[in-house]
Amino acid sequence: MKKKNESKIIIKQWVRVFLLIIVISVMVTSIISVVRTLNPEVVTKKKLYSYNYTADMNYRVYIKPNNFYTAPYMGMNKSYIASLIDHLEVDAKYNFKSTEEIDYTYNYSIVATARGMAEDSDGKDVDVWSKEYPLVNLESNSGSGSEFSIAKTVNIDYNTYNRVLTSFREQFGLSVDARVDLAVKINVTGALKGSGENTLQESQTMTLKIPLLVQTFKITPDYVNSGGDTVYSKVTPNKQINIPLLVGSVALLLISFVIFIKLVKSLLVVTRKSEYVLAINKIFKEYADVIAETHNMPDLNKYDVVNIKNFADMVDIEEELHSPIIYFEIEENTKCVFLILHENTAYRFLMRESDFSHFGNNKDSNDDSKKMFN
Repeated sequence: MKKKNESKIIIKQWVRVFLLIIVISVMVTSIISVVRTLNPEVVTKKKLYSYNYTADMNYRVYIKPNNFYTAPYMGMNKSYIASLIDHLEVDAKYNFKSTEEIDYTYNYSIVATARGMAEDSDGKDVDVWSKEYPLVNLESNSGSGSEFSIAKTVNIDYNTYNRVLTSFREQFGLSVDARVDLAVKINVTGALKGSGENTLQESQTMTLKIPLLVQTFKITPDYVNSGGDTVYSKVTPNKQINIPLLVGSVALLLISFVIFIKLVKSLLVVTRKSEYVLAINKIFKEYADVIAETHNMPDLNKYDVVNIKNFADMVDIEEELHSPIIYFEIEENTKCVFLILHENTAYRFLMRESDFSHFGNNKDSNDDSKKMFN
């Protein structure tokens, strides 16, 4: 019978949990609906155009006259002997293409930066000294169309930068790593042709890292060869509030909130009952052979009643007096009593569903119920 009561209570508990989840979902939906109704100026996007670009830096390493190399220069991605280098010639190229005609403005500059570097405490290279040498000052251009290109060739006097860093190292007696970075910086802004709305912002830096103060070296490129994006315009709907939707959402929110409160309260009550029934079932499972269930409550008026704080003490008394433990259910799934009657004394252990309260209003009773088997 106890197991059956436990199953019913647990089923009721899960039904309430399921209903609570549904009510919470309705509340969230209602809140979202209210917020959107009160803020109808929702920004949406409209595709204007897409664009892509390609970037590249090709270089040739020119060498001094010598008895070993007959060609005037060496190509890319090779190892180079520093003492044979005369200069580097670098071709920087940038191509931009859009799916629609745009009004664009771009600018670019080319800078060589000599760097002396050392490792910090984290093992990262940091500049001890650096100096920028502009090779191409900022140049700007504007136009209209779906594509444009930038192409520029510059020379890098390798030996000049090598001498600068050699002098720095000798003057300060520092053991530094050194290189010269050749950077091409490009900035592009634009708008759909004739719109006047600046919707395009694109920046790109192409860098070649060229080691100094070494016998041989390789040049390392540091840039993205290609990229692109899609440009959208912002479209704002009208600001008119949907009154019927707002009223309906608020009403649904209030109703669901009231139901939520009722479900939470009932769920806590069912949870207490579930814990109460589980405790009773555990007692019967472990001590059924010494418990006698009665349908009539014994008259305790003729006994001296001794209240016992936990069921483990009742078991100790039963073993000492060899008197059975009498069980009587006062209120179904709510209140029961365990008794041991011996001569003129009645030992009583009372269990109540409220002993398992989660509200903290009955702390002493709750603590006693937790110590029931101690």
